[in-house]
Amino acid sequence: MFKKITISKKIIVLILVLVLAVGGFFLWWQWRETPPEQWDTAKVSPREDYIVRETSEGRVVENKKIGVNFLIPKEWILEDTSSFVSYISFYSPDAEFNERRSDVLEKGCSIDVYISYIKTNLNTLEKVINEDFKKWGSTMKIDEFKKTEVSNFPALKCVTSIENLKMFYITVHLPVGNKVYKMSLASSSREKEKCFQEFDKFLETVSIE
Repeated sequence: MFKKITISKKIIVLILVLVLAVGGFFLWWQWRETPPEQWDTAKVSPREDYIVRETSEGRVVENKKIGVNFLIPKEWILEDTSSFVSYISFYSPDAEFNERRSDVLEKGCSIDVYISYIKTNLNTLEKVINEDFKKWGSTMKIDEFKKTEVSNFPALKCVTSIENLKMFYITVHLPVGNKVYKMSLASSSREKEKCFQEFDKFLETVSIE
């Protein structure tokens, strides 16, 4: 009789240990960071997830699946892109693109919003960005790299320039939950100051849930 009870207790203890081990592994899997080597292949929020609404305040872009909304600057043009594109893009009414390279602005500015399902933190993000810049060598110059805030979340702001293209860029990265929100400004050298101000105004309208 006592032997049976002892065996039963051992089985119960073994089951509890297995449950705790499986539960612990599940929690670790859920909360682990995405390795940087997997960032390039991480799932992204497609263009079709963004909904544009006309409001009294202007055009509001909303993506309920990832919990973000923002205002498109007044009179800016929303790029008509395929639903297969993984970002949303809009540019100033005076924008003029290079005939040979559509990513090069000869006048005006543009803003891209790109969200990927990457779980990381600000320190890891900073290291990865620094490593990426090393690959550019002297082609791209870092004018500013600092921590900031967007929608009350800590973020990284990087200002860069490519002299031979006469282009300036601002990129803001926000790691929130299991996502990285990336918002980028591209500006021609002619409208640098104006575009930088527009980007600051745009960031003030960004709301992340």
